[in-house]
Amino acid sequence: MTFGYDLFNDKRFANNHQSGSDYRILGTTSIITGSGTAQQIFPQFLGDGTTIIQWNPIPLSSRGSNFRTHSAFFNDAARLSDRLTLNLGVRWDKNDGQDQEGKTVITSNAWSPRLGLIYDPTGRGDWTVTASVARYVTAVLQSIADASSAGGNPENRQYVYRGPDINPPGAASFVPSDVAIRQLFEWYNANGGSNLPLNGNPTIPGVSTQIGDLSSPHTWEYATGVSRTVGARASVRADFIYRNYHDFYIDRNAPGQRAQDAEGRFYDLTLVGNEDELLKRRYAGLTTQGTYRINPRVDVGGTYTVSRNWGNVGTLEGETVANGPVRFDYRYAEYKDASWNFPEGDLPTDQRHRARLWINVRPMRDLTLSVLQMMESGVPYGAANSSGVDPRPYVTNPGYLVPPPGTVTSYYFTARDAFRTEGQIRTDFAANYARRLPGAGRLELFGQLQILNLFNQSQLCACGGTIFGTGGGGNAGGVNTQRIDTAVRTPVTTATLAPFNPFTTTPVQGVNWDLGPNFGRAVSRFAYTTPQSVRVSFGVRF
Repeated sequence: MTFGYDLFNDKRFANNHQSGSDYRILGTTSIITGSGTAQQIFPQFLGDGTTIIQWNPIPLSSRGSNFRTHSAFFNDAARLSDRLTLNLGVRWDKNDGQDQEGKTVITSNAWSPRLGLIYDPTGRGDWTVTASVARYVTAVLQSIADASSAGGNPENRQYVYRGPDINPPGAASFVPSDVAIRQLFEWYNANGGSNLPLNGNPTIPGVSTQIGDLSSPHTWEYATGVSRTVGARASVRADFIYRNYHDFYIDRNAPGQRAQDAEGRFYDLTLVGNEDELLKRRYAGLTTQGTYRINPRVDVGGTYTVSRNWGNVGTLEGETVANGPVRFDYRYAEYKDASWNFPEGDLPTDQRHRARLWINVRPMRDLTLSVLQMMESGVPYGAANSSGVDPRPYVTNPGYLVPPPGTVTSYYFTARDAFRTEGQIRTDFAANYARRLPGAGRLELFGQLQILNLFNQSQLCACGGTIFGTGGGGNAGGVNTQRIDTAVRTPVTTATLAPFNPFTTTPVQGVNWDLGPNFGRAVSRFAYTTPQSVRVSFGVRF
């Protein structure tokens, strides 16, 4: 039996200043004169309402967050007979989190039971059958639980510049940036500064967005497998696993739900919480593997996985490459429809087939030569646009103070998985040399030569990277569909395309939407298989 206690504390202390002065100027445009080394850039600030002064003060400094997770666990492994071993475990996690303002925003707890068994049908150890079921609970993400904190987070207040035109069209000469900025702020300070009329409602942290009933996401996992050893030379194994994900992070609001700031203004209230029915993500995979030692100098092996990852939480909705989980935006639900806003299908991480074959040869005691053959299928993507439609003309405002900002509604014009990248076929070679120095104890000299993509194969797989694996390539083998151009033209972005009612009309390609001119093409070199690369390492082990 094993039991114990864990304490994990995720801390953050950050005053998120947006600039050195907390001010930004959103100018009318920029004026470029000259060329080459004589080129100059001048800002244009016009008093016709096209220049905005933005102030991002932090009225409440961060006190530092404390997102603690208290955990107690117990595990018992029992050998019930010569053929059957049972493993039973349970874990309890208690969240106790304060954001950077010092507010307690989460106090949830969760149980994680785990049950597994190992069965030897013959009692000789050459066959093994396994099965398990487990519930895994994550810690609450810092960036999610801190979303309602005023501590360390900037307000956003905007003012319209109504002063004299600075660098207007047709001016005989232009004043440089430092002079233009000084003139703009002379007008701003002389006319009331931050007491000027606001350009729309400000953004006040901790007011319009608040933490609701927030808990930890979790996953149920079911697995079974069988393995077989054949003498002392060969072994084979097959494992099946199924995962179902629950309690995704989500933003919600509803007509009539209000928040009020200290200056008396009202806002539509957004609550951060979890969602378990609307959002779905599942994974199922079968992995097979085998090894065979031909003789003491040569062994071969391979793995093959066939799998599927599907649901409606992908890179446009609830997850990004840079941040991982983000809050699914389900605000203004009356302006959306699941069939085109977050349809179900194969997700961008769905790599259906993945195989590795290898051979190791030891021509001499200190040298090992290895060849690895990689084969894997492509991953899906669809024709979608994160600001694809403007649903406001087709919806009667059900009671929001401010209707949604229009062109921020994602729309899938095709199935989520309508397209796939090319698969990858790549051969790698490695030579490893290691020699123990006589009379030097455990001191060992070693050297390694690796040739990645030995035959310089190239596929549009979105899986390239440097030889050190950064960006998901190299030996990392990662795939990122953001390396493929997926731009889609819509009525929001292209005036020649006709608007349509997203609730009643099926848009027609070429009339209501179209693929971008480079759709499906490479964005960068990382869209292609990592090119032939050589790396060498050597040193001393002790």
